[in-house]
Amino acid sequence: MDLWRKLQNVRLIVILLYFLTIRSSFSQIDGITPIDEDERSFIVEARPPGRNTGNSYKPMFVDCANYSNTEIEEEQTPGLYVATVHAIDDDEPESGGIVTYSIIQREGVRSQFRINNETGEITTATVFDRDEPSRQKEVYLTVRANDNGWPVLADICTFKITIKDINDNPPQLDKLKNEASVSEDLTIDREVMRVFAYDIDDRENARLTYALKNSGELEKYFAIDNRTGVITLRSSLNGKRGVTFSSQVIVNDNPINITQRKQNIGDIKITVVGSDKQLPTFVEYPKEPIYVKENFRNFEEHFAIITAQSNIKSNNLRFELIRGHTTQTNKDSTFKLTPINETSAKITLGRTLDYETVTEYQLTVRVENKDSLAAAITIDFKIEDVNDEIPDFVDIVTGSVLENEEPGAEVMQVRAIDKDGTSAHNIVSYTLNSHEQLFSVDSKTGKVVTKVRFDREAQDVYNIEIIARDNSPSALRTSSTDPNSSTQTFRVTIEDKNDNKPEFSESIYRVDNLSENIDIGHLAIEVRANDMDSASVIRYNITSGNEEGAFKIEESTGRIRVNATLDYEKTTTYNLTITAFDGRFEDEAKVFIFIDNINDELPIFEPYNRNITDILEEEVYTDCIITLEAWDPDIRNRDDPQNIVYQVDEKYRHFLEVDKDGCVKLTKPLDRDKPNGSPSYQAFIIAYDDNNGPNAQQQSAEIFIILNDINDNAPFLITTTVVWMEREEPGEITTLEADDFDSPENGPPFIFAFSDSVGEDIKSKFQIQGDRLYALVEFDREEQKYYDLLINITDSGKPPKSGVSVLRVIIGDVNDNPAGDGKSEIFVYNFEGSAPDVQIGRVFVEDLDDWDLPDKVFQWATGPHEFFNLNSDNGTLTMLHRTPANEYILEFKVTEESTLIDRHTVSAIVNVTVRDIPKEAVVRSGSMRLSGMDAETFVARIDGISPKDVLHAQLSHILNATKENIDIFTVLRTSGSDSMIDVRFSAHGSPYYAPERLNSKISLNVLQLERVLGVEFVMISISECILETICEAGTSCSNHLDISEIPAIVFTNRTSFVGVNAVVRPVCDCRAFDVYERCLNGGTYNEETKTCICQTEYEGPNCEALAIGFKGNGWAMYPSFEACNATRITLEVTAEEDDGLIFYVGPMSIQPKPLVEDFMSLELKGGFPVIYLNYGSDTLEVSLRTKKLTDGGSHTISISMKSTEVSISVDDCHRSDCVIYGHPPGPNGLLNVNGPLQVGGTRDDLNAVAQLLRWNHVPSPKGFVGCIRNLTYNEQLYNLGVPGEQLNAISNCNWGIAKAVTFGIDSNFLVAILVCVAILLILLLAVVVHRRKENNWNEKDADDICENIISYQDEGGGEVDTGFDMSVLKMHDKDLTSDPPINENLYKQAPEAPDISAFLNPKKDNCDRDPNSYPFDDVRYYAYEGDGNSTGSLSSLASCTDDGDLKFNYLSSFGPRFRKLADMYGEDPSDEDSHDGGEESWC
Repeated sequence: MDLWRKLQNVRLIVILLYFLTIRSSFSQIDGITPIDEDERSFIVEARPPGRNTGNSYKPMFVDCANYSNTEIEEEQTPGLYVATVHAIDDDEPESGGIVTYSIIQREGVRSQFRINNETGEITTATVFDRDEPSRQKEVYLTVRANDNGWPVLADICTFKITIKDINDNPPQLDKLKNEASVSEDLTIDREVMRVFAYDIDDRENARLTYALKNSGELEKYFAIDNRTGVITLRSSLNGKRGVTFSSQVIVNDNPINITQRKQNIGDIKITVVGSDKQLPTFVEYPKEPIYVKENFRNFEEHFAIITAQSNIKSNNLRFELIRGHTTQTNKDSTFKLTPINETSAKITLGRTLDYETVTEYQLTVRVENKDSLAAAITIDFKIEDVNDEIPDFVDIVTGSVLENEEPGAEVMQVRAIDKDGTSAHNIVSYTLNSHEQLFSVDSKTGKVVTKVRFDREAQDVYNIEIIARDNSPSALRTSSTDPNSSTQTFRVTIEDKNDNKPEFSESIYRVDNLSENIDIGHLAIEVRANDMDSASVIRYNITSGNEEGAFKIEESTGRIRVNATLDYEKTTTYNLTITAFDGRFEDEAKVFIFIDNINDELPIFEPYNRNITDILEEEVYTDCIITLEAWDPDIRNRDDPQNIVYQVDEKYRHFLEVDKDGCVKLTKPLDRDKPNGSPSYQAFIIAYDDNNGPNAQQQSAEIFIILNDINDNAPFLITTTVVWMEREEPGEITTLEADDFDSPENGPPFIFAFSDSVGEDIKSKFQIQGDRLYALVEFDREEQKYYDLLINITDSGKPPKSGVSVLRVIIGDVNDNPAGDGKSEIFVYNFEGSAPDVQIGRVFVEDLDDWDLPDKVFQWATGPHEFFNLNSDNGTLTMLHRTPANEYILEFKVTEESTLIDRHTVSAIVNVTVRDIPKEAVVRSGSMRLSGMDAETFVARIDGISPKDVLHAQLSHILNATKENIDIFTVLRTSGSDSMIDVRFSAHGSPYYAPERLNSKISLNVLQLERVLGVEFVMISISECILETICEAGTSCSNHLDISEIPAIVFTNRTSFVGVNAVVRPVCDCRAFDVYERCLNGGTYNEETKTCICQTEYEGPNCEALAIGFKGNGWAMYPSFEACNATRITLEVTAEEDDGLIFYVGPMSIQPKPLVEDFMSLELKGGFPVIYLNYGSDTLEVSLRTKKLTDGGSHTISISMKSTEVSISVDDCHRSDCVIYGHPPGPNGLLNVNGPLQVGGTRDDLNAVAQLLRWNHVPSPKGFVGCIRNLTYNEQLYNLGVPGEQLNAISNCNWGIAKAVTFGIDSNFLVAILVCVAILLILLLAVVVHRRKENNWNEKDADDICENIISYQDEGGGEVDTGFDMSVLKMHDKDLTSDPPINENLYKQAPEAPDISAFLNPKKDNCDRDPNSYPFDDVRYYAYEGDGNSTGSLSSLASCTDDGDLKFNYLSSFGPRFRKLADMYGEDPSDEDSHDGGEESWC
């Protein structure tokens, strides 16, 4: 029994393997993607729908043997026609009679042919080469024919394709230059030399003929054998000693088609020598071909002995076996030549022979005597074939036959190849070595047929052994005369026929509680039918009961799915009839599906009047304004509780409420009138069924509340500004028009009158009659430009209501005053010196009139300017592109003429200051938003000073920087507000200060600045993402500084300001903070590697300093966080104390008042990390208490922030116990801040901010102690080691702090030590002073100008040349010759030399203020020169550009210390070279 089970298991495995290796052939017919023709393995596929299973015959190749006569030529392009194979199948087309073809290819080998799977036409897929080195002389191709029946049946045909040679290779000469020497007494017909050539083509294409090119003299004495290339003597050479004959030899091949002939040409050179110099001659050598069997293996036995004589006195000869360029000419050293003695040598085997590779060899033996005269012969070797190849089965195919077929049915055809080169050894025959009683094989063709009928149910797989033998005794075995043979096992499968009926596993199937709202496509049930026939494919179908197509069944699997929307109210049960059909037989079953009712009907409101009237505005009602009633259609009995819950839509809850009975009430009075009210209010009341449970449905009822008006609005003027020209005679000015937000019955007609507060001055000049305003006098604009009239307006309501409006009467200008000379100034900041052509202001002249521009003509006083254009009609000045930074004095003539003014001309001067400002200044700028002043007022100078000037002076004081190093370069009206301006400024020492430092300093002085400027600070560090409403709800917002090439211009009469148009714009996306440098901290960018080259202390990819350290009393400021809806923050901390603030971002102080209350802090409490986060509603605390961070190690903190979730983890731990989550309260979801990120602590105590914003947590005032590294915000690294502003922060955590060590020493002893140290220092100082006085005049002073500057002042680096050009010290100052800084009698008056610092410090300050100098604070200009200094040489007189700069006579008054300097640069040398009489070098 166990044996039977094992056999059954084996049988099952064999069946599975069979199905995995058989390919379905109907894929192309039914539109299924075909398997690659090159693929050898097959897959079995399900029978396509409707496929007939009556496949009675297999396809047969009837002419397979003849296909082996196929020949194709080599070197043909792919696509060459090869042959067309054909197989026949006697089945009907729909039952297997359609045959398709494919090529069987060994796995991993690319197919060399293609086949049309329908016609069987075979074409090449590659280029074949019969010649060396490929030697593709023949290939074997195996083709399979599949039918389209079920099961799929196949036949296989393997045949040989011969590759024919074409003449595609020219002859090749062994040597292109052939030289020989010949004795003058050589006898006629003796050999002189041989020309060797070869051709790798075959047969006639390789047969070569030789000829001498027509050369006259040479052909007279020499002849060439056209077959062998041997050149012999034709005529005697007596008397020709020393003559050299030259010519060429032509080698031709001899193809059948003479037009395809190819040739090669080589040079011949024959020199005649004396009779004492004779060529060697061969005495003994093989003249006939030598035959050798390919299995010859004796490498010591010789094939031939070659003997020669030297024909000179010395018998010493040198033999050589020439290595040709082909295998046939011994390229591979198949043969070797070994000398025997001075006159003979032997040829032996050098490597094994193979007839199938090379059938013959042509060996060239050359012999040379001591006179270097040589002769050569050719020896032919013919290789004989032996039976040394074993037949090899080409493909291991699988055969098949249908059960119950008549004996003689073809199963398969096998094919074995014997690679022996002759038919005496390579004819293969086949015999069966197993199951001889069941099968037989044709000994010649390898075709296997059946001998009995087979029953698949008895056995479905047979493994048969077939032996392939060749036809001669084996050369591989010496003990037997049997031929070579190989044995291969082939699998034969017995295919099934459909003779069993499918049967369902159950006759009745049931599906309960299928929800009526189930998704279309949902699986309801799977039915299954079984069929004993393995080849049968069952198809399922629903034949009845499927109302409205509610369900569908998968034809191949029996899965029944929902096909349409189900409705319990229409159909509660489905009774489906299903069938299973295998192509011949079928079975039937029932499926009952019961539908479950769900809450899928919307509530329905009882009819109601949606317009609610008789509601007075501005009145509170306590009663219901309407009562609504709804019911649930899912509850069929209307008398049952309907479980309805009413709610007011969220949008309307600020003025409406509804109770459980549907009573709708007002919660506050409503306003009917503009601008904030409406005559009617729309609202929606929502009814939820199922007590508003999780599956509740809802319906809404729309209502309109119509308000009745009360007279609660005063009328107002529609037009509030009119123009009345000066000098106009009294008369009507305008008709007054008013409006009222109340309804028409409480509006017009209106009564107009002056307000009681109007003075007699107004009443004496204006009068109101009805709705008309009159002028009673003539006006002069130069006296007053406008009048504000307070007009009282009364409506016609009951009771009537009055209001006062202001009507501004502008007195229009008439040009009745002559213009006078004018002077104005314009300041221009030119961004990077690249501003385009831009209008910068207007030419100003003094004129009481201000509407007279059309009466003026503007002209240049001295002709057009190089960098400015003038509009003669309106006086507009345009600065041209690439205008250099400088101060320009522009002079103009302005001509005026009008009816009241005689023609006259006045002058105007415009002082234009152009200053270039670099990009660094703009991107590293501070910013502020001011309220209560417009841009024109901010820049306009009154009595010579403007608020901008005041701010400039204040910034100089606050930032402790000179005014020249501060730029206020942007003044813009705030977008959306006429009463606010945005101001940007920068300051620099070396380099520009960071924005965090600038804004921090300003925030400390807000009250003082507001007082002196008369403005209110709205924001410091302008952010357009401070409110969540900027972008769509939940969308990120990032600030981007947009710098335009078009300047921002503020025009006033006498002062105009042209600044940089730098505006912060919101970007609705999460972006990292702007970085404008590719490599930070002095790093340089390598274009080849695309990386930054950094100094050693800067380890970040962009040269960031990655660490910052604190001792608990410091802080550092960095760019703030953007408002992102998904944020990831990571940092590493090494904490030394349990408590402290790691970082904080949010408001810095209460001045200016924060616009939002958002903040975030990360703190240590008890050694554990805690996040405090406020999105603007309330503060969330998230504490992670699974790992203490004060264990001395470095720990990575990871923070993830989203709109609704915040998490914190330590050291990349992702377990549930080491990741803590929190959910921010309130509706807000973004962190909106504009204060800087403060790390390690905060600048100010935040208690006042917390009280103002009502925080329930105050960020810790205790600073962090330890090191913070690798802070990233959304993968962007912070430059931690270089903060924008800091206090007691330690860059890169380089502590460098000596820790105090406590010793047990008495304090008195310590005092004694300190006293001793002090005494030593005093003594040392005394010695130094004494030596200075002693060497004051005899040695070069330590305070010498050269030594002083280089040793103590220079921050720039080493010098190339240490000489000096003193003209540099005179930058932007008066000429030293006209105003020397030291009195000429100073040296005579004082015994000591003057202090050089009194001279240098003012010059140094001038350099610092120079806008064209480098932005760093050092003295490079004095000491550094050479290749790295842009200012030129300081020591060479040639470096100066002005002779006036070289007058240094006053240097002699500086005293003896500067004698050398005076001698070098003064006009008159000093009387003495030096005081000590020696020579002293300068510096």
